[in-house]
Amino acid sequence: MTSICEMCGYFKIEIIHAASGAVLKRLNIKNQLTEINRTVRAKMLMGEYTGSPDALAIKSFAFGTDGTAATSSQTALGAEQFRKELTQKSQNGGNVTTVVSLQTNEANFVIREIGVFGGPDGSTMLARTVVNIDKNDSLVINITRSDVCEI
Repeated sequence: MTSICEMCGYFKIEIIHAASGAVLKRLNIKNQLTEINRTVRAKMLMGEYTGSPDALAIKSFAFGTDGTAATSSQTALGAEQFRKELTQKSQNGGNVTTVVSLQTNEANFVIREIGVFGGPDGSTMLARTVVNIDKNDSLVINITRSDVCEI
C-alpha cells in the first residue's frame, strides 16, 4: 500500500455582524500552495535545504481585489490592498494554525483574494485563495488557516 502525504492549507472564515455578534456566514476553503512553499518543504525533508531557517514562517495575511484563479506559480497578490500581521498562531503535532481578525475599520472593500506571507522578511507569498467577501464597517472577519498533511 502506498500513502501519499499532501501538504495543504485550509481557510475557515467567519463573517460576524459586529454589533450583534451573530455569525452571518462560515466559509471553508482550500488554498493553493505556491511553488516556493512546496520546494522549500521538499528540500527540508530531503535534508538539502540551505536557505533561511524561517523560510516558511508565516507572518501575515494580505487581502486584495483580484479574483483571478490561484496558481502555484504566483508570487504576489494580483491587487493587494491591505496586509495584517497574525493575530495568533499555534501548533498541535504536525498541524499549524494561524489566525487574523479583521476589525470593523480594516479592509473595507470587496475582498477577492487572500494571501499568506512569510519568510525572513515577510515578503514571500506561501499560499493564495480566491474569495468574494463584501467587507464593510459593520463586519468583523475571523480567518483561521490550518496547514495540514493529508494522507
